[in-house]
Amino acid sequence: MSYIQRYFIIFLCLVLTLISTSAFALDIKYVRFGNHPDKVRMVLDLSEVTDFRAFILSSPTRMVIDMPTFSWQAGQVQKPKSSMVSDIRQGKLMDGISRIVFDLNQLVKIDSAFLLPKQGGKENRLVIDYSLATPNQFNQNKGSIHGTLKVDDYKKVPISTQQNNIPTPPKNNLRPNSNKIVKKKPLIIIDPGHGGIDPGTIGKNNIYEKDIVLSLAKELKRQLISSGSYRVLLTREKDLFIRLKNRVQFARKHQGDLFISLHVDSNKKSSTHGASIYTLSKKASDAQTAKLAEKENQADLIAGVDFHVEDKQVAFILSDFLMNDTMNQSKYFANILAGKIKAHGIYTLQNPHRYAGFAVLKAPDIPSVLIEAGFISNKKEARLLNSASHKKKMAKSIHMGINTYFKNIYKNEQN
Repeated sequence: MSYIQRYFIIFLCLVLTLISTSAFALDIKYVRFGNHPDKVRMVLDLSEVTDFRAFILSSPTRMVIDMPTFSWQAGQVQKPKSSMVSDIRQGKLMDGISRIVFDLNQLVKIDSAFLLPKQGGKENRLVIDYSLATPNQFNQNKGSIHGTLKVDDYKKVPISTQQNNIPTPPKNNLRPNSNKIVKKKPLIIIDPGHGGIDPGTIGKNNIYEKDIVLSLAKELKRQLISSGSYRVLLTREKDLFIRLKNRVQFARKHQGDLFISLHVDSNKKSSTHGASIYTLSKKASDAQTAKLAEKENQADLIAGVDFHVEDKQVAFILSDFLMNDTMNQSKYFANILAGKIKAHGIYTLQNPHRYAGFAVLKAPDIPSVLIEAGFISNKKEARLLNSASHKKKMAKSIHMGINTYFKNIYKNEQN
């Protein structure tokens, strides 16, 4: 090898190192909007030149920008009325990829998207020009990708099924009517709702639902593990976005014995407060619960996935005998929980056990409940939900409910 070749290889390695380093040092420094006669120009100041992709999504209307993992330094972004942007949120989409979502109050189309490297005193910039669109233009352009970033939208989580895709119960599944007592410690799957790019409900004093439920989930896990009676897994241990479908698949993959999804709620009436427990049903118990289920089921829309479109298999499962049995077990557990939560001095809604078509509760072989621990739209309850003492009390009441549920199951097994 000649010295010229040797120097070229060294130079190439240095370049690759610099590129690799910059990929992990991307900062979004500033976001601003400019109004022009025929378009709106959005400019993002970046610390580095980077790959990106931008596209429009519907129901609700959003503009999405994906980039390699970045640090958000832009703070609160000014959203002039002419920008047609009603809200902005950002966070981790998956390992190595972050996402910014711009909620829009008008139908728009992206006219162009391009990068401008540093020049003079100006930063590296991502420029996106967009304009009002007719319904026809919007439908033709939504989903069209602008930019060079290549990424698989979601991690694939394996699911244990037969060849015909009809789900089968876990081998060690626990049922009151089974002929065999399971000796292994029950596995509790705790699902902290929302996460990453999806903050969930934002309450008083800028409290995020995703943060409250994650800390509550960790406290519940601590108590259950400390008791020595259970195995526990969380669907997420950190601030990470996970599709609703993948939460269900996670529980089935690990053959959970109970699935508990944790959330907090909000209401236009700030006086509304109290915990509640929800189970799966083809028909909602009331109009308020139907709206809640619709809201929770839209979590995937933040990442551009409509669970309802993909969920043909679950529609079939709901009429299956196994699913009906699981739903009955879920209701049984929910009624126990409602009593335990009240017994621990935690206020609940009237008729705290309610039901509707919650997507995250559709594991066909695992009793599943969704707990709304309270309302962060209520100032007093928001403070409670954000306090360590209240989370311990809430976790304790759920822990006691789990104990009673399995105690009764073992009793039935022995009779």
